[in-house]
Amino acid sequence: MQDINYVINNYTKDNIWLFNSAGLFTGNVKYLFIYISNYRPDIFACYISGDQKNVDYIKSLGFNACHFKSKEGAQLLNAAGVYVNEHCKEIYPKELLNTKILNLYHGVGLKQIEKKADREYLYQRIAKKHITYNEQFSNNMCFLVTSPFMEKHFKEQLDLTDDQIIRGGYPRCIYQSLYEPVVTYNHDIISQAGLPKDTKLALYAPTFREKNPKNFLYLAIKDINILSKTLEKNNLCLIIKLHPEISNDFYFKTLQKQVGQYRNIIFWDNKNDIYEIFNKIDLAIIDYSSIYYDLVSAGVKNFIRYIFDFDDEKHIMLYDYQSHTSGKMCQSFGELINAIDEYQTYSDNNLEKIKELFWSYDDENTFENIINQTNQFKIGNKGVLPTFYSFDVFDTLIGRKCLIPKGIFYKVMELIKASDEGFPEIFHTDYVNIRMQAEANCRELLIKTIGHYEISYRDIFSRIQSVYNLNDSQITKLMDWEVQAEYENVIPIDEMVKKAEQLVKENETVVLISDMYLPKEVISNMLAHVSPLLNKLPLYLSSEYGVQKASQQLYLRVYKDHSPWRFKEWIHYGDNATSDGTKAKELGIKPQIHKIPKINAYETALINKIRNYNSYLLTGLLSRMRFNSINEKDYFCYAHVSGYMVPYVAWCIRDAIDRGIETLYFVSRDGHFLKEIADAYVSLKKLNIKTKYFYGSRRAWRVPAMIESIDDEFFSNFGNLVGVDNYDKLISSLSISHNLFQKLFPETGLNKSSKISPAELVALREFFSKSTKYHDYLIEKAKEERKIVIDYIKQEINPDEKYAFVEYWARGYTQTCLRKLIDNAFDKPSECVFYYYRSILPSIDNDIRINYSTNNISLIPVEAIFANCPHGTVTGYKRELKKIVPVIARARFDAELYWSLGKYLKNFVNEFYSLPFTSDVSTIERHFSSFAFEWYRDHQDDPVLVNSMAHLLYSEASLGALREFAPAITSESLALLKQGKPVGAFTRSIKMSLARSTPSIKKEYQEYLKNPKALSAKPSNAKQKVLPTNTSKVKIKEPAKINQHLAAQTSDSRKIRLLNKLERNPEMFFSDSNKKIVRLAGKTAFNPILKPVLGNVIIKLSKKIIH
Repeated sequence: MQDINYVINNYTKDNIWLFNSAGLFTGNVKYLFIYISNYRPDIFACYISGDQKNVDYIKSLGFNACHFKSKEGAQLLNAAGVYVNEHCKEIYPKELLNTKILNLYHGVGLKQIEKKADREYLYQRIAKKHITYNEQFSNNMCFLVTSPFMEKHFKEQLDLTDDQIIRGGYPRCIYQSLYEPVVTYNHDIISQAGLPKDTKLALYAPTFREKNPKNFLYLAIKDINILSKTLEKNNLCLIIKLHPEISNDFYFKTLQKQVGQYRNIIFWDNKNDIYEIFNKIDLAIIDYSSIYYDLVSAGVKNFIRYIFDFDDEKHIMLYDYQSHTSGKMCQSFGELINAIDEYQTYSDNNLEKIKELFWSYDDENTFENIINQTNQFKIGNKGVLPTFYSFDVFDTLIGRKCLIPKGIFYKVMELIKASDEGFPEIFHTDYVNIRMQAEANCRELLIKTIGHYEISYRDIFSRIQSVYNLNDSQITKLMDWEVQAEYENVIPIDEMVKKAEQLVKENETVVLISDMYLPKEVISNMLAHVSPLLNKLPLYLSSEYGVQKASQQLYLRVYKDHSPWRFKEWIHYGDNATSDGTKAKELGIKPQIHKIPKINAYETALINKIRNYNSYLLTGLLSRMRFNSINEKDYFCYAHVSGYMVPYVAWCIRDAIDRGIETLYFVSRDGHFLKEIADAYVSLKKLNIKTKYFYGSRRAWRVPAMIESIDDEFFSNFGNLVGVDNYDKLISSLSISHNLFQKLFPETGLNKSSKISPAELVALREFFSKSTKYHDYLIEKAKEERKIVIDYIKQEINPDEKYAFVEYWARGYTQTCLRKLIDNAFDKPSECVFYYYRSILPSIDNDIRINYSTNNISLIPVEAIFANCPHGTVTGYKRELKKIVPVIARARFDAELYWSLGKYLKNFVNEFYSLPFTSDVSTIERHFSSFAFEWYRDHQDDPVLVNSMAHLLYSEASLGALREFAPAITSESLALLKQGKPVGAFTRSIKMSLARSTPSIKKEYQEYLKNPKALSAKPSNAKQKVLPTNTSKVKIKEPAKINQHLAAQTSDSRKIRLLNKLERNPEMFFSDSNKKIVRLAGKTAFNPILKPVLGNVIIKLSKKIIH
């Protein structure tokens, strides 16, 4: 083959022609290729194939050939001006977008083809290529026709225009008679068969049979022996050549093996081109194949029409068979035998008329005419074609509030329970399964029934009726209830609806396609609710047409209804990866698969816990939000935090209204998000109740609330001294300055560097609760601090209206303090009503505690969320511009989560309380709230929880250190855990912490849990220190001995810290010590001279001393 670079540089694009035929080197393509190769040196002709054997064979004949995937092939595809084939091919290289396609086609005839074809076995493939390549067929393809009759025929069949028509004969029919014959195999068929030279050649070349493609020949040749004898008697040699699609016919293959028995019958090998010997054929036995017309063009005179199965095949005929063919008509094998005997005496005057009708454009200049007309053809005369659009309906344009059909069935089951129709008892508890099983039964039957492809709505209920012996009234109720539930659940999928509506407004062609059992009228009503505009579009419904997208037949119905296909491409929007995706793509449709909300593990567990229609409505809400949210923190707020807070707040408001309460005060800081929820709920429901944010805290109220005496609660385990472990925290909790403490209580021996153990804290509580000096000090200080607190209360609270406070989770002592302050402010006793999700203390006297739940599940996760605010705890009040304002320090917080809480909790309120729940909303509220906490309890390693709250800064006690809620476990903290340090000292959730930890830490921790004895530095039977509970037995030491006592209480954590430091950097351990003797020992032992001898000794000794 010529150098490709030379070809590209020396031939114009229009003079570089590539040729390709289906598989073998045959047909019109072959003969035009040979003609140009031999007689048109100005055109570079190259045969291109995906079969390397074919390429090598053509090269062996002396012609140019290359493989599609070769370097030369790639270059030529980009350079070629003309691509020649004889089909509307199913695959075109993408490089040919700007290349002329010369379609020589593979046969004239009587059948409907291409865009007009409706033969089932080919229809999918035909539809696919026209859907895929129609723009190329319309703008790039010129088409060879052989007569005015065939020109009209092909224009109709392929929707061709005048400018696409190339007029001429078929190269394969006339080349051998006009030019030096092509010989690629031995043409002396008679001699090879060992027959006399005067033996005539006959051909039987039946076409493809749809109904019997693998055993057709046995029906055609009833008796091969009689046929053989008849041929011999008439001095004939018969070639039996089968269509490539039926060449694996069982009988044909069997006869091929017995070839020696039938000398005058040749079972043709299709690798040899039968057209090379057309001029040698004397008799042709034909059926419905277009090869008949090629034989007429090649000059064959004698024909027998053998159409024993005409009744089965006549449906493929577009024109009258008898008047458009010639030869003796035979409808049985016996008639065929007789016709062979008489073929030389039979004459048919119709032959010349047929040749004129089909071949009038054929002449000796055909080859040049084809080339010249192709060069004159211009690409793109039809311009840019429109796009065809289709949309799935369910989960594409229409969604369900309950998300999935199962929710609809639950709604029907609830209606069954409430009805008096006398349904079977099992329907009250198991209708959902009965309904789904009935549909599955119908689909199973469908699979096993020939000719049926889709079930109907009525089929499902007929199955239920027959199994459970229901009457017509009951079935009508079930069907009507389900339809009504579908109507109530309709919601638009806004993005897709807007897309479809915009296409309609732009005058694009749009249809709707749905695999759905519901009747068309029902779906039309649902569409009307979503979009009246889209409801006017053609709706292709599987239950109406009896075929589905899943089988591709519904797509093909759409294609057929829009024939002739005049679109550039078909874009289909849907959600199902198979029916809307794979199956559409297999037809050349470009699927646009969008994701749809699907239920995750959290939502599935919610459904499984509640198991009613309302749970599906709620789950649908959560799933859609998650689908549309941009990050998981939004979902955490909407789906998890809402369960912690929203049901409780809504209940507070409803209960308050029932009690005649006019104003609800939401106490800071926990009340921040609770008030936002309340305001959204009040606004949505248009309720007559006021809400107000009330600044306060235990720190701001407890001391001022000590009016005449100090409450016992002040010194309890849950009082003001909670979390005290050093001197600074102690004086802060006692509300006393350092100087005054040292002046009043020198006997404690405590100073700024003092650490306080749990046992010492118990003793200190006892000490100060009995101290007259401290009592007198605190009462006086409370009196002074109380003034501004009282002013703030008077400023904020209207005593003449009925009010209550909203807290969340507490013991209840802070409420007691506030009640005392309010009594003092307004100089009269009054009920102080507090709402709690759950409080520890019950109502006592005027301290009214109204609880939402009896569930004693831990509410600890809510505390970390409450703390995620820009402001910290209120530490007091101050006067500012004649107004009392809280003293609040700014706090560190997760701004992204704070924003999400503010937005999505309110969104949840508006959307949740707009759902059409079928029962009292308080039931689903309580179910949801309990579930949210249970999920936290059981799934603390859920990534949504871990990523949203584990990092939040949180202090468990009022004086506690600020730390992450669940920090990652480190090697240091793991070492302390092994030493017996409680998990709570490091994290509020070990599962969350492990989820944030490295794989090696996780593995080590799991190994520790499996075998704590082997891995723990402490003996397994080591007992934890038990704090004294009887404070009367704990005595404060004399002042002179207090430091000695503190030193004796060295904690385990300090031991571990010292040991770790000693291990990591021994020299620094000694040099950093605050004991002079230790520093001196280190200096001596690590002297360069003594270090080798004393270094290790003193390290070992120090470890023993620490232990």
